[in-house]
Amino acid sequence: MKKWVVFFVFLVSNLSVKADNDADKQIREAKFQIVKESIEFLASDKETFKDAKQRQCPSCKSYEELVIFVKNNKIKKADQLIGDWQSIEVDGSVSNWKKSLTGFKDQVITKITSGPKSNRKKFSNYDAYKNRLDSIIENVSISEPIEDVPDIQKIEEKQSVVVEPKVTEPVKVMSEKSSESASFFAFLPDISKDMSYIIILLLLAVILFLLWVLRNKNQVIDKSSKALDDHLHKNGSTEWQSKNLSSELKAVKQKLKEAEVEIAVLQDNLNAEVERNERLSIVPEIENPVQQVAVSQSEPSVKYARYADQGDGFSVQELLDDEDSETIFELTILSPNTASFKISGNQNAQRYALSNSPYFLGKTSQYDTFPSGNSLINTDIPGELKLQGSKWLIVKPIQISFS
Repeated sequence: MKKWVVFFVFLVSNLSVKADNDADKQIREAKFQIVKESIEFLASDKETFKDAKQRQCPSCKSYEELVIFVKNNKIKKADQLIGDWQSIEVDGSVSNWKKSLTGFKDQVITKITSGPKSNRKKFSNYDAYKNRLDSIIENVSISEPIEDVPDIQKIEEKQSVVVEPKVTEPVKVMSEKSSESASFFAFLPDISKDMSYIIILLLLAVILFLLWVLRNKNQVIDKSSKALDDHLHKNGSTEWQSKNLSSELKAVKQKLKEAEVEIAVLQDNLNAEVERNERLSIVPEIENPVQQVAVSQSEPSVKYARYADQGDGFSVQELLDDEDSETIFELTILSPNTASFKISGNQNAQRYALSNSPYFLGKTSQYDTFPSGNSLINTDIPGELKLQGSKWLIVKPIQISFS
């Protein structure tokens, strides 16, 4: 019996020490959380602390980390407040801890919201800040200490009494109970103090096990919630990207249609240019040299033409000896088989040519800029002709410019 008593005394004393340590730890943690919430509330004062980049410090677990936080965010004099608050003692006794911790909270609030700083009570987050401080105090749970166990030395002195079995004492105690109480608790078995300690330990073990199970379930729920949030975030991001890509695709399609129209125009121009170059580069042999018109070797003659009636040349029969308001081209016969040609200097004829420049000038001339209706046509380099049967074939177009 003595061994059992000594064992339980030792066990209960350890439990009491642990309970005291747990109470001190809760008080210290609650005090730190009050200081941390107050520093974060100060950081929300954008008018006073304009250089603060962060308004919260979720990673701060100690006063030292809080000091680093306020220095990095230039929250002036907050490090001094942390030192002052840290030095304030909070009574951790069971009967007085809540009153002492509440007084500490009120002291902190008064420090940062009184006098010229009272405008902070009008902040939108002030009520939430006070509620968080109250919640921190409410979350502190300090139970009543286990009743002191008799001193081991006194138990040893009464060893002789403990060893001697006295059956009459329990009966005597029971007899002192009222009949009503005895009848009410008659179904409960009589237990010793040792057994009560065992029951208390079992209850503590069951409570700790339930807390562990709840903690694991909370972790699983948190992970599931986080995974769901990530999934929703990814879906939202994907939907935004899809809309963005859709709008970009429409813009690309529109640009593609415009490019197709431009390509079609360029292709037509290229085909026309290729056909003209092929026609000009291939000069067929003269089929009927007998029909060539004899030209005097001594003096070149000048002829006029309204347009290139053969498409790639001028018909000999359509050449005129005199110019008029519609004779656009002036041909100079250099030899029986060769001639040069240029745009006539007659302004009426030039205006007639510019009235439909693609038709009159497109196959006979080369130019870099498009003319206007009031332009003057300048022959920079005359074109070259070669007689082929009854047609003066364009070997080299005229190079012209506009002014």
